[in-house]
Amino acid sequence: MDNLHDSRQPQDLNQYGLGGFIDNTKNTKLLVFRLLGALKYFYSFKELEERLGVPAQILWRYVVLRTVPERSTAEKILKKIRENRMIEDVLVRYFRNKEELWSLLSNPGIMMLTGLKFLEELKDEKINSIVTSPENYSAALGSIFSTLFHTRLCISSHSPYSNHIISKNYKVSPEYFDVIILPKECIPKKSKVALVAIDGNKITMLSSLMDLINSRQSYISGLLLIVGSRSKIDELLRSRSKRSMKSVILIDLDKVRKGNDISPNELKRG
Repeated sequence: MDNLHDSRQPQDLNQYGLGGFIDNTKNTKLLVFRLLGALKYFYSFKELEERLGVPAQILWRYVVLRTVPERSTAEKILKKIRENRMIEDVLVRYFRNKEELWSLLSNPGIMMLTGLKFLEELKDEKINSIVTSPENYSAALGSIFSTLFHTRLCISSHSPYSNHIISKNYKVSPEYFDVIILPKECIPKKSKVALVAIDGNKITMLSSLMDLINSRQSYISGLLLIVGSRSKIDELLRSRSKRSMKSVILIDLDKVRKGNDISPNELKRG
């Protein structure tokens, strides 16, 4: 019998970094349904069969909910997705082909894969608030994370939408300044916050968002970026954060520009 379908085989998902997926979603089968549905945007059922070791017809039945995998089978599928780096491969490959961020983020499969990947990386953190940058698509991404983490969503903007705000000016260029605004009470004092942004190259904007969060005496548990330079982000965190902070860059431009593959461990720091 194929081990992938043998429900008697014990699994230790923590060694593959998937414990957080399961602990946070409370439902392994639901997670498999979500992941397979998102991966189907980028892989045919035949390709999924080759990479997961599950017959294409069975995978199709899972995706359309004709049948539901046993928990042990679902866990083994998650392990295969992790081992084969399927999420990382999709994101880097799609970015290399499209290059423009709006094209990358307009794909609903990318949105879900990104949300599930961030959920995995922050599996040990008890997040109280998700704070998003004022960039296009950041709020949409933050709403997915808020749902997955079961926590409140705080959307920053360039104009006030609350009577009680906190704000910070930042330099966009040598001649131009902009302002970031957040509702004051959206971030509880002394809470744990995950900061979500799209473009990690906007260093001054990220620094200003950190200032706003720190003004609430809150702790940034994780910085979540779609694209950015690992070297620049590490430099920012060294200069701004006194505590260890997890940072996840799904598409490391330092690696992409060199044409190198990106390993799962290189995606995160902290």
